[in-house]
Amino acid sequence: MATINATVTISSDISSYPTSINKTMTMTKSANPSVGLDETTGLRTKKFTTTTAAVIVEEDELTDAMAHKIYIRNTSTNRANFFYVAYNGSAAAAATAETIGKLYGGDWMLFPFDGAVGITVASSTATETQYLEYMVFADGIVAAKG
Repeated sequence: MATINATVTISSDISSYPTSINKTMTMTKSANPSVGLDETTGLRTKKFTTTTAAVIVEEDELTDAMAHKIYIRNTSTNRANFFYVAYNGSAAAAATAETIGKLYGGDWMLFPFDGAVGITVASSTATETQYLEYMVFADGIVAAKG
């Protein structure tokens, strides 16, 4: 059985009460939470040279399951360069995307994904080449896409 664990450690002194969070999550299937996720799209890197939005995960690429997890990282070391990350209905509907947020240089995110919509990203700059790294840990893959 495949086992995928994600761990996040956060420590902070920004308040009068120091915060320390250390959590581990085992990624499991939605229909059977005792079985680990066993499929992935593989680690992908996409090069951006324009601010044109691009779909990185198509809505029909994965089964409609609540257990998918998506990892996305902005590989830039320049904090001024960011990516908009958004949900959208299809590759053709980038204008109707619902923005999740901005992923600044060096930032990463891991979030649950149901596979029912696409994930779209757009670079904040066309003057500097940016690279985005991403991977889907899947409850089921419908078709291999590259």
